[in-house]
Amino acid sequence: MRQTNGSRRALVLTVGTGNVEDIERTLLGPMLLSIRHREWEWDRIVLLPSRETKEAAQVLSSRLQEEGCSQVLIEELPEKGQENDADACFGHFYNVLGTLIQHGFEPSDIFADFTRGTKAMSAALVLASIGRNVQVLRYVHSEERDERGMVVPGTEKVGEIRTVLATGRRRLELAEDLMRRGDFGAVTDLLSDVDGQSAATLVPESLQSEAAALRAVAQIYAAWDRLDYKDAVEVMDRPDSKAAGKAGVFAPTQEMGQWLKGLAQRPEQADHEAMAAYLRMLACDLLANAERRLRDRHFEDALLRAYRVLELLGQIGLFARGYDSDALPPDDEKIKAFQRKLKKGEHGFDRSRDGTLKAPCQLAARLLKHLGDPLAGGLLAFGRQGNFGTSSRNYSVLIHGFEAKALSDSELQRDLADLEELLSRDDEKAGDRLKVARSLAFSVK
Repeated sequence: MRQTNGSRRALVLTVGTGNVEDIERTLLGPMLLSIRHREWEWDRIVLLPSRETKEAAQVLSSRLQEEGCSQVLIEELPEKGQENDADACFGHFYNVLGTLIQHGFEPSDIFADFTRGTKAMSAALVLASIGRNVQVLRYVHSEERDERGMVVPGTEKVGEIRTVLATGRRRLELAEDLMRRGDFGAVTDLLSDVDGQSAATLVPESLQSEAAALRAVAQIYAAWDRLDYKDAVEVMDRPDSKAAGKAGVFAPTQEMGQWLKGLAQRPEQADHEAMAAYLRMLACDLLANAERRLRDRHFEDALLRAYRVLELLGQIGLFARGYDSDALPPDDEKIKAFQRKLKKGEHGFDRSRDGTLKAPCQLAARLLKHLGDPLAGGLLAFGRQGNFGTSSRNYSVLIHGFEAKALSDSELQRDLADLEELLSRDDEKAGDRLKVARSLAFSVK
């Protein structure tokens, strides 16, 4: 019987020759058996004959129309002899199924019977159906054979195969590939239906736990990758994220969890020592994030992240010496001495409403040099070169300019390597921190 939920059903069948001496029982009968199976009524029946079997398809179409089924289409192979060319059959059948979908038939409401026709036609319809996400394949079979090994007419039965195992596995493989590429949001969208009972129709039960695990880790890593550490921890601590531990090579390690929790707990800015320690973690995470942007050829995004790492290095140095670059005390003797060294007319500190002083990136590096920081020279040199110079960074299309500035991946690779060297000079634990931060780049493992 026809479905009552408003959906429309279509049945697609390959058409072969049958026994030319008994077309009724060897071809038309079995095909009608499939059409009438479970007393379903079809909104459309599509016959797929070769040029040689088109006449048989026309006979079947006339029979069906006499029975009141008017929506019968014949879509024969375009050229003679193509019934033995699997590639030609696939292309034709794939297009026919695509046309059905364009006309409002959901793939889940299309059934494909591959019983009749050549082996090439049968294989092509199966592959085309899987490619179009058709979920049910149908075939007519029998366990009774005559002395010639042929099916005894009248003993046929209709069998069905659900393609969900093949398509579900394919979806998981695609999700895994996207995970390796770092497209965590796409994984979340691809597996968005893996939630409660809805997954049963799209992912087989045997694969649902694996799919749920991939979706759970993708949500965690998507938040991490967009630098929303608090959200990453919240997602990680949700009851439904316990499945993440079953994600195989993508499962979060204990080190990852500790890393995210550390980044999610920013200390009070007035605690200078704690801020220095926290920003060392943040700088490593941003450098790894910039490396992933470079991997994806998002050069401008990589440049901005790299510049922020450079800026953080200056802030780290000041916090380690008891200064906040956003709230420098104007009455501090060392600050006043540094101000006296600035050339007349040279732009100095910005002043906040509360009277404290602010030091932008290059000025912070100069202040560190004044304070005797051994890293200051490297920071100053960095700020004057290529991609990090004011004319390049400030006039990137993502800041004040009108065109991209970071046009060379090789230059950015060198810049990121130099930043790593500066991080290591500042912090002996930078290598270990970067190892955890880089664990999100599954493509390099």
